[in-house]
Amino acid sequence: MHGGNLLEAVEQYGRDSFTDLSANINAFGPPEAVWRAIEQSLKAIIHYPDPEYRRLRRKMAQRYSLTEEEILLGNGAGELIFLLLHALKPGRVLIPQPAFSEYERAALACGAEVNKIFLGVEGWDSLDFDRPETQRAWEKAMAENDLIFINSPHNPTGSSLRREQFETIIALAHKSKTWVVLDESFVDFLEDKIRWSGKEYLSDFPNLLVLYSLTKFYSIPGLRLGCIFADPSLLGRLKKQRDPWAVNALAEEAGLAALTDESYAEQVRERLGESKAFFYKEFQSRIKEGKLSGIEVYPSTVNFALIEILDTQGAKDSLGAKLRKKEILQRLGQKGILVRDCDNFQGLSGEFIRVAIKAQESMEALLEGLQMRVK
Repeated sequence: MHGGNLLEAVEQYGRDSFTDLSANINAFGPPEAVWRAIEQSLKAIIHYPDPEYRRLRRKMAQRYSLTEEEILLGNGAGELIFLLLHALKPGRVLIPQPAFSEYERAALACGAEVNKIFLGVEGWDSLDFDRPETQRAWEKAMAENDLIFINSPHNPTGSSLRREQFETIIALAHKSKTWVVLDESFVDFLEDKIRWSGKEYLSDFPNLLVLYSLTKFYSIPGLRLGCIFADPSLLGRLKKQRDPWAVNALAEEAGLAALTDESYAEQVRERLGESKAFFYKEFQSRIKEGKLSGIEVYPSTVNFALIEILDTQGAKDSLGAKLRKKEILQRLGQKGILVRDCDNFQGLSGEFIRVAIKAQESMEALLEGLQMRVK
């Protein structure tokens, strides 16, 4: 279902070390301050955490120009997805596809009907509201559903909504009184010139909830830490439905330390940009040299990339491509390289894997693994 399951990989491939490109977590590790904060706070585990998480909410409010009342912390974005659906109880949920599978799981768990609208392999880059038929389709879909999940930057395609696209969507949703859940768990990975946040729209749209994750960018998936930004009265509804101690004491300390390091984010984006440029340049170079074939990589704005596996003749969406993908996954796993099989992402017509962008030596290992069978 998800990447990053190292225990399963150990059992499957009989080895205990991997280059894990299956989970789209920041590969460069947490800020040094996070390690120190956890070590110095170990004795805090003998006490209950503050159920209001006042220190961390105060820090986030300062960092993101919000009020403390507009922030609800949770045990990662995953827990908060289930929480908000349980509290809002929408009858019909719209999910643009492909999408993170937990949206649908959470919707079905709360008894909602799930409806879908398809973006395709280009993600948000394919959405053109200048086309009247697109505008009508989204307006109709919004009117027929109580809640929509918007995932941007988009998993798994790596595309990002432009501000004007989001403004059209939120205006349509406001007109039809549809809840909008904007999941921007990967927003911190974006370059400055294209980065914006739904937080900027909270005061104008009380139907908007923004999901934010500290897990992925700050490289603390084992601690679980995320939040919802929304209207305080809406967050009050959600708080009544949840465990008051959803965030553990060490996760709060890690979050505080991470947000204190103001230079970390820029350093990560710079290193990521270098690795991404290396990977895309090398990929295309090896295609031209005939070292890689039957594989296509799609552009990405974030820390992962979507790769399409074609059959040996270069055809798409065929039995040959399916068999070839299975062979590639097995071969990479045996070499100690884990990638994400995209079979459970609906709305992708073809055979795809997703790879995290990590240090250059990791991307080199991936490219070598992909070209092993090319003659």
